[in-house]
Amino acid sequence: MIGLWTGQMTSVPKPKEATWDTAKLFRVDFYDMRLPVSGTRLVWAVVGRKWVRICTPIQNKKFRMRRGEWDKMSTQIIEEQTDDNHDSN
Repeated sequence: MIGLWTGQMTSVPKPKEATWDTAKLFRVDFYDMRLPVSGTRLVWAVVGRKWVRICTPIQNKKFRMRRGEWDKMSTQIIEEQTDDNHDSN
């Protein structure tokens, strides 16, 4: 993710458990009072056929929600950049 003020790449720690190996980083607007988090957040998510598993990076809160609810929410995938994409001068 690119920092808003610095323009430099910042890292968002991924959970270390093996079940999160396929997780992707998303920016999600959580505005449902039933969920344990609210507001716009960066989260790691594993999107399955029926369920979406979610982990917040800093607080390490893990929960799941139905795929239908996830699809109705405002989500944006954050592409991870590798060092190969940067120009070396």
